Amino acid sequence: MLSREELFGGKRVAVIGAARTGTAVARALVPLGAKVVVYDGKPISESIEAKITGAGARVVSGNDTHPDIGKADILIPSPGVWKTHPALIAASDAGVPVWSEIEVAFRLSRAPIIAVTGTNGKTTTTALIGALLEDSGIDARVGGNIAPGRPLIDIAVEAPENAVLVAEVSSFQLEWIDTFCPKVGVLTNITPDHLDRHGTLAGYALAKTAIFRNQTSADHAVVNADNDLSLKAGQTSRGTLWRFSTLVQTPLGAHLSGDEMVLRDRDGDHPVMDARKIRMVGSHNRENALAAVLAAKIMGGNPDNFVHTLTRFPGVPHRMEWVASANGVDFINNSMCTNPEAFARSIEACERPVVLIAGGRNKGLSFEGSVDVMARWCRAVVTIGEHGPALAELARRAEVPVVVEAGELEPAVEIAVGAARTGDVLLLAPGCASMDQFKDFMERGDRFKTAVRSFTEGAGR
Repeated sequence: MLSREELFGGKRVAVIGAARTGTAVARALVPLGAKVVVYDGKPISESIEAKITGAGARVVSGNDTHPDIGKADILIPSPGVWKTHPALIAASDAGVPVWSEIEVAFRLSRAPIIAVTGTNGKTTTTALIGALLEDSGIDARVGGNIAPGRPLIDIAVEAPENAVLVAEVSSFQLEWIDTFCPKVGVLTNITPDHLDRHGTLAGYALAKTAIFRNQTSADHAVVNADNDLSLKAGQTSRGTLWRFSTLVQTPLGAHLSGDEMVLRDRDGDHPVMDARKIRMVGSHNRENALAAVLAAKIMGGNPDNFVHTLTRFPGVPHRMEWVASANGVDFINNSMCTNPEAFARSIEACERPVVLIAGGRNKGLSFEGSVDVMARWCRAVVTIGEHGPALAELARRAEVPVVVEAGELEPAVEIAVGAARTGDVLLLAPGCASMDQFKDFMERGDRFKTAVRSFTEGAGR
């Protein structure tokens, strides 16, 4: 096996995308002797440039032509760079390897990797696997596409071989893998998302399926048996196939028996706990918990400690995050909800009347399947952002009693508070991306929490 220095020493590495990917690659590869140039077609801030140059790399920004990029030995695009980018096309045509940051991380890592992908639930599942392993006394390092968090390449460089890396990986990152092979690959589900980039559901599913592409008989695939596309993807793995399900008993994996979580391996069934005692909000988090305990068990986690973790783990920010309660109303922040499947499941998870704030930038997805859910659960719908008018029209078709197009978030919170009654959930579940009005979903969620707390403090709660 080649050393890290032999792999990357003296290599000319070009990175497209400055802020997160460029900085991380520079920190990891320059000390190994690589010559790193970070390109960004837009001008970058002085602080970001200082981080990159401080790590020993060169920066070329504000130039769409990416001068001399064709001389690179390796090209690393950030996840936000589409396959249609001229530099990627030119590199591929010239035979230059194009690797995502997770491919480089895999080649650098001494520790095994649990990689988690899927349309919904991947961040919660990733964080929960890390917590389950830590509570079992295993050195778990969590990172990857998880936000906020550290790039996989950062933790791969640092982690010793007796650690376990737990990484969220996206379909964008999986587009450019070569040898990337997680010891355990977890696929939470596949439903329509990012069709503006992948074109079709089949194209999107193919990108997700790549997580299993390089697995061998020594590896493991953990898939959702209740989701046909996830199960089909898992069956492409040459590793051991483990299924999780809330609906049926699995031949090998994790399932619910009534309300009891059960692990099933070749030695039989092993009850874990009553799923009703999971601290995380929402029935969908039972799926996430089943996937997480399964992955953690495969990597040496002790099921005797899982109850302690599951009854205390609160979830992660911006994912069905409880914010406050006032006047008998619970305020929930699910800003990470950015597609129709997550939209519908977020509403259903509340299991009581919902005053919904929704909208943002649509990713070329249809919300037609959400009409019945809105009709059943929504007392009021208040919309924001570019797709707000379309969602308002959908709510009117669902005969939601109160529908208001607020446009912006803070007025929407005020209107929603006025519509809520004792026993309701006031839920931010946008169903859309945030970039029309916010830097990212985290800023959107933080703004929601600030507005909510302003109200609840005024209510004396």
